[in-house]
Amino acid sequence: MRNTLKITWYFYKPMLWWCVVTSLACAYYTLPGYINVAESYLLKLISYGVIVGFQYIYHNANKTFFYYRNAGYPIDSLYTYSFAADAVAYGIIISISKLLLHWVHIF
Repeated sequence: MRNTLKITWYFYKPMLWWCVVTSLACAYYTLPGYINVAESYLLKLISYGVIVGFQYIYHNANKTFFYYRNAGYPIDSLYTYSFAADAVAYGIIISISKLLLHWVHIF
């Protein structure tokens, strides 16, 4: 399990910037109430598709993921682990932010 977390982190690092940008953009529209949380998760899913597409187009991914394949980790599961962790982190951040905004309006 420890190696899986380490390998997933190394796999996720090149996508981290894009995931943070999309999380901030979704939070920017979610927190004031322009869109709801379900719609922001839909936008996150769309951004995950764009990230995967850019990786396959610009980084020639079918030839660059040999390190992970040789280590015995399928690329599909690494994408799943990375995006699931990002979605959970986004959910925690949105939940805490919504609670803080609610408490600020109460007090």
